[in-house]
Amino acid sequence: MRLSILSALLAIASAARAETVVLKNFTLIDGTGKPAMAGAAMVIADGRIQWVGAAGKAKAPAGSNTVDLAGKFVMPGIINLHGHLGNVIDLTQDPKFFTKQNVEAQLSTYAKYGVTTMLSMGSDQPLVYELRAAQRAGRPNLTRIYTAGKGFTGINGYPTTVPGMKGVPYEVATAAEVQKAMEELAPQRPDFVKIWVDDHLGKEKKIDTEVSRAIIAEAKKKGLRTCAHIFYYSDAKALSDAGLYACAHSVRDREVDAALIASMKKNGTWQLGTLAREYSVFAYAKRPDFYDDPFFQMGTGKKVLGMMDTEAYRARLNQDRDLPKYPGFFETAQKNLKKLYDAGVKVGFATDSGPPARFSGYSEHKEMELMAQVGFTPMQIITIFSKNSAEFLGASKDLGTLEKGHWADLVVLTRNPLDDITNTHAIDAVYIAGNKVR
Repeated sequence: MRLSILSALLAIASAARAETVVLKNFTLIDGTGKPAMAGAAMVIADGRIQWVGAAGKAKAPAGSNTVDLAGKFVMPGIINLHGHLGNVIDLTQDPKFFTKQNVEAQLSTYAKYGVTTMLSMGSDQPLVYELRAAQRAGRPNLTRIYTAGKGFTGINGYPTTVPGMKGVPYEVATAAEVQKAMEELAPQRPDFVKIWVDDHLGKEKKIDTEVSRAIIAEAKKKGLRTCAHIFYYSDAKALSDAGLYACAHSVRDREVDAALIASMKKNGTWQLGTLAREYSVFAYAKRPDFYDDPFFQMGTGKKVLGMMDTEAYRARLNQDRDLPKYPGFFETAQKNLKKLYDAGVKVGFATDSGPPARFSGYSEHKEMELMAQVGFTPMQIITIFSKNSAEFLGASKDLGTLEKGHWADLVVLTRNPLDDITNTHAIDAVYIAGNKVR
């Protein structure tokens, strides 16, 4: 009896010390797909949502800080399931740039744009595990890190020929080499395993399909899920049949069909879109209008924009003999993403932001715009970047939707994103674990 009374007193004392914030009088879009709730309120204690509902029923705990958000809209933080951390300064990529300072600067940029969680896909240095551990030990005030650690490719395979990428992924040619690399990778407990499976229209070496299958199988033995950078239908089908967890890009060489849809649904293979990536490979060959958009400039910086907004930069891009093909691949990616979604394949939100000229934060909002172009509704897009993407991470009990018990990762907007998804640009505030970061 005395023990239970003591426990109750300790609980009361802990609640009294809790940092409590009450947000009220906003329109709630909670990420579950349910209709928006006008006149909502939320109680956040020590970074987690303690209560959410109608503002008229809210009870502000003594000593709490109340924030009136009248006329504003609250949606979940954006979860990006495919980005790359810390290897770029300005337009140069090099693993030596993977420092705490550079990673945190990039995470800060993501946060300014309302991206509260990101998965770094296979190009990380060991420091990433320290940064991830520090975040998970407390309440982060920067974008949350998930990581695939060090990814896999074939010997001299893509992306090792890309400037700054040689030595970044494991290069493997046999099942024995896969096993040896996985013995090194798995104890670090990456959240996922990444394979690059692409030859860039025959210009690069592509990892052998049997080696990719061995990576998927070996990862499963270690309790890890594998995501693959793919381009071709044939690779998507073969790896889905082998139990791939996710295609990290859309198929771009042809339309997907019933056979691939059936395989992905049977094996639980997710589709990540990365439409912003496919758009970026040709968007800068002509001067895009968004160069003049303050929302774009916010995360780009004058120096980088000055480097890109020149005739010399555009001329260099136009020297690519395959440039005329890229808009078609992009359109195929758009159509395939929508077709798979409509067929019931699981779709998560991803952009491949982080490498040179694929701007963290802005890319995520461009992704939404490009999804809307092929018929995704604003509510579908929001649900994909919140609820679906948290499910992909295996984090649905903590992230994704604005429900009781979840971390308060949210974005406050001054315009309704359900009217137009580009209204997500109208960011008033961003919270990560209840910490106001913008």
